[in-house]
Amino acid sequence: MRNTHVGERGQALPLFVLVMFALIAMVGLAVDAGRLYVARAELTRALDAAALAGIVEMPNVTQAETRAAAYFNDNQPGASITFPGSSSDSQFKVRGTRNVNFLFIRILGFTSMNISASAAAGAGTVPLDVYLALDATGSMHQGCNSSETNGGGVCPIKEARDASIGFVDTLLGTGTPTGMTVLGSGAFRGCYDPPRSNTKCIDSSPPGSMITNLTSDRTTLVNGINAIHAIGATGQPSGGSGTNICQALKKAQSVILGAGSHASPSTLRAVVILSDGDNVYNATEVNQSSPQSPESPCRPTSPSTSDGDVSPNCRNNTQTQEAKVDTMSMNMATTLESQDVEVYIVAFGICGGLPDGTVPDATYCSGIGNGAADSVADPRLLKCIASSPPGTNDHFFAVATAADLPTVFQQIAHAIAFRLIE
Repeated sequence: MRNTHVGERGQALPLFVLVMFALIAMVGLAVDAGRLYVARAELTRALDAAALAGIVEMPNVTQAETRAAAYFNDNQPGASITFPGSSSDSQFKVRGTRNVNFLFIRILGFTSMNISASAAAGAGTVPLDVYLALDATGSMHQGCNSSETNGGGVCPIKEARDASIGFVDTLLGTGTPTGMTVLGSGAFRGCYDPPRSNTKCIDSSPPGSMITNLTSDRTTLVNGINAIHAIGATGQPSGGSGTNICQALKKAQSVILGAGSHASPSTLRAVVILSDGDNVYNATEVNQSSPQSPESPCRPTSPSTSDGDVSPNCRNNTQTQEAKVDTMSMNMATTLESQDVEVYIVAFGICGGLPDGTVPDATYCSGIGNGAADSVADPRLLKCIASSPPGTNDHFFAVATAADLPTVFQQIAHAIAFRLIE
């Protein structure tokens, strides 16, 4: 009997070794398979970034490939990128390959494996509706001549108009089918829609309209943009008009969801707001007895009461009516986002200079309307209005000088027009 047990133990040992070898191989296979999965995800992200970087250079294929390769190599050193020959003015494709070394399944004779992925960015694959809203208060006239035609980056409203026309040209010039992209534009101050006893509102009826409804006709859009002038220009009133960003957002809503808009559920909708973020409530500019859209949801309580200081100066404390308009502006932005409209913000002339890099979250945005100084309240409002994904400021663009506006508007145009399509 003793010899029999010894023989059984001797037979179990090889079986045990075989089982352990199989278990190690299975664990190694799982680990190395996980490494392949992670590596492919990293490769795909790098290719996505490369495709988006390259498309903005089209139709210059050489520049597009150079730019894409630079982005790719920064993210995936040691991997290779190629460019399929099917790219076009409105589409740019990339393909990448990366070698992944195995750690465990080398014991099975496999040392490494090549993985590949591809990406494409482009425009014109879905309908696109966009509205531009430009601040037309007195601060945008500072440094301008009477006709607001002086260049050199010194006249803010001229730079804003030029930037808007470049924006239109980019979106309409991506090789998209006629009518696939439609745009509108307009100005905003403290009020809209005459009749008024004053002349500082944005006139929504011709002649002299500063509002252009959605269209794909470049001439109409350029003429509409060039009709935008700030307080103080020839033919425009002087003095303070107030500023109401809520009304700008409300007007944007009526245009972007109104005549000429696409009905397709796949439509991408975006609003671009140029503002310093400083709401100023001047009751003399508001039709208090018979409010009209877009004023009704954007008037504070006690609409006949102006803020104590209606100047464009930075204030140490947010004023009573200003705080209410700030809150209503945030609510209006939230409504737009609930209607699948993305809000992009260009912050120019902001109180206190360029804001810090604070990324908005629920706690940060809950401070809107809390009476903080303009240097805090204004950038907070603009960052929270912007539709940036959580943890980012990627829909918020702070601009130091008027001369920077064209470049920033191009960045936003690219972000809107060029999407990953594959």
